[in-house]
Amino acid sequence: MSYVRENLEGLRKTVPAFVEAVMSSAGNRLSMSSSREGSVTAKCDGQWVHSAYDPRKEAGTWAEAQRCEWKEGELGVVLGVGLLYHVEALAAIKPSGSRLAVVIPDPSVMKDAASARPMGPWFTDVEWLWGPAQAIAEQLGAYSTPLRVLTYGPAARLHAEFHQQLEAALRRAVSERQSGRLHVAVVGPIYGGSLPVARYAVTALEALGHRVSWIDHSVHRSSYDALGTYREARHSQIMQGRLAEILGLSTITRLAEDPPDLVLAIAQAPLTLAVLEHLRKKKFLTAMWFVENYRHLTYWQQLASGYDYWFVIQQGACLEAFTRAGARSVAYLPMAADPAIHKPLALTEAERAEYGADVSFVGAGYPNRRALLPRWLSDEWTFRLWGNEWEGAADLASVLQRCGARIDTETCMKVFNASAINLNLHSCGGDRLDPDADFVNPRTFELAACGAFQLSDERSLFPDLFTDQEVVRFRSVEDVPMLIRTWLNNPDRRRAVAEAARRRVLGEHTYEHRMKELLTSIGVRQPDRIGALLRGDRDAGTLAARAASVPELSKLLRQFPPGQRVELKDVAAGIRATGSGRELKREELLVLLLDSYRAETRDLV
Repeated sequence: MSYVRENLEGLRKTVPAFVEAVMSSAGNRLSMSSSREGSVTAKCDGQWVHSAYDPRKEAGTWAEAQRCEWKEGELGVVLGVGLLYHVEALAAIKPSGSRLAVVIPDPSVMKDAASARPMGPWFTDVEWLWGPAQAIAEQLGAYSTPLRVLTYGPAARLHAEFHQQLEAALRRAVSERQSGRLHVAVVGPIYGGSLPVARYAVTALEALGHRVSWIDHSVHRSSYDALGTYREARHSQIMQGRLAEILGLSTITRLAEDPPDLVLAIAQAPLTLAVLEHLRKKKFLTAMWFVENYRHLTYWQQLASGYDYWFVIQQGACLEAFTRAGARSVAYLPMAADPAIHKPLALTEAERAEYGADVSFVGAGYPNRRALLPRWLSDEWTFRLWGNEWEGAADLASVLQRCGARIDTETCMKVFNASAINLNLHSCGGDRLDPDADFVNPRTFELAACGAFQLSDERSLFPDLFTDQEVVRFRSVEDVPMLIRTWLNNPDRRRAVAEAARRRVLGEHTYEHRMKELLTSIGVRQPDRIGALLRGDRDAGTLAARAASVPELSKLLRQFPPGQRVELKDVAAGIRATGSGRELKREELLVLLLDSYRAETRDLV
């Protein structure tokens, strides 16, 4: 029996266009069957969207898990339609003053749900959001109430791409309304390629107006290296591991002395699972930007469950692997450039002679580079190779600069600017192009920000980052010599491509863009915590307005500039500074009492 008309009739008066879209859709997207318990359940493309045993019980369990997250006054936005058992369960536990909305990517699925079973009175109390992802995001972004995104995984995976587009558009819409400032602790690695990324992140966060505590573990590099000089490798590994453990404890202590709103670790930060579990126990919010190839560096598997949020530079299988390993939330966040560092330079003739060439490559001597770069040497053009780890590469010795010494960022930028063509060959372990060519490396963005022309190997994630008119790519080893000849003979076209790439980076791919997206993404998932801070809910002006019914408290808050973030300790400090020699009011005494309690319970180590 079909219940579709009966169920949708109540919606016809409020959302007639939506009802019409559902009724006119084809339906039959879901395959219905009876569960063991007896109620109807469904599959889509062979996968269950609800329990095959007891879909109502499963939905209730899921809804109960959301109860502790969904706060009063928030608009709960459900991703994943299915047969709406989970939505019905949410409606039953909806917090006071909250509303519930469901995103409908495909009216056919909604038609199947409305046809499968009779819905109760809750059905007309739900807000149904349908249409293009951008339009839904704009509608949600216009709400004055905080949003709480509630994803029901089994049904949401049917429209994963749509939901990704929606969340990206929602982040953009929400970020435009941000005025608040956070305190972010950035935890860097001891050494490695992610160390400069950590520094760029610090600079970007500060440029966005946030307060940053930079926990720089690179100052311990010499000690780490010294512990690696034992004759037996296992002794070195043990001692270096112990140092990493000490640095993790040091991080806990630093955080306890000045608690941040968010702990942002960059790949290879020395935080163990035990440290992360301790931070979660003490209510710290943690995130990791894993700016590594997840296939090559696999330590993330042991840490997946430790961070509240993961951000990675790969998609598809990477996101699935992190989820399977226990990651609570994982999202794509590509690399970027820092325009203050990666920029066009006015080089002298001497510098152009020292650093320039028809073709240059900057990077470490990974196996595929050792195998491929010799094939691109030619008498037709000058070639210079910069970087370290090229020992034993005899066929590249004639073009290797500075005997294979590591070069600093300043030198690297001069090479980028002085070279007619910069080769950008992503690393891999074999002797060919990367067979799993997905992530786009930092060099791509840095070259583009310099206004430097580059030839890069093709990557599956390129299309969303750069067009063919911004970065020229090659898909086979044999194409490279022909491309070099073509572009060496077209300096005006090279310049046009490089300038287009630079415009794209400045508009979309700086570290400020990435940090804003990272914070907004967490804010959308944490509307009562990070989201509230980003909205400016703790700014003095906002707090004073909310405290209007308590004149003395409002007066205390108005002593601060309206846009300044104010914490309990700030108000207490103001009272102590001005309260000497006078009788304190009741509200002032309460503030001091609460601040004393906060100070006594602050010890987190």
